[in-house]
Amino acid sequence: MNRKVWSSEEKIAVALEILRGKDSMAAILTRHGISATQAYKWRDQFIESGRQGLKDKRTKNGRDPILTENRRLKELVGSQALVIEAQKKLEGLLNQE
Repeated sequence: MNRKVWSSEEKIAVALEILRGKDSMAAILTRHGISATQAYKWRDQFIESGRQGLKDKRTKNGRDPILTENRRLKELVGSQALVIEAQKKLEGLLNQE
């Protein structure tokens, strides 16, 4: 007997059915031909993934230090690009004389 290989989308659909609670667990298990153990495992994995996705990535003091440093470096690069552009224009003016 071959075991069915469930896609991520199918597992998510089952987990959402369970969480919505419109049908009884017995009805969901019968409809999909899965065990309660498997269904609860998918539900729990789905919930845990959701928790990770919604996890606060900020530190206790506010923003994520990596995002703050990234923002600072982008501002520095932007400032340097303006300086370089100004120097090029100045050089072009001086070469015209």
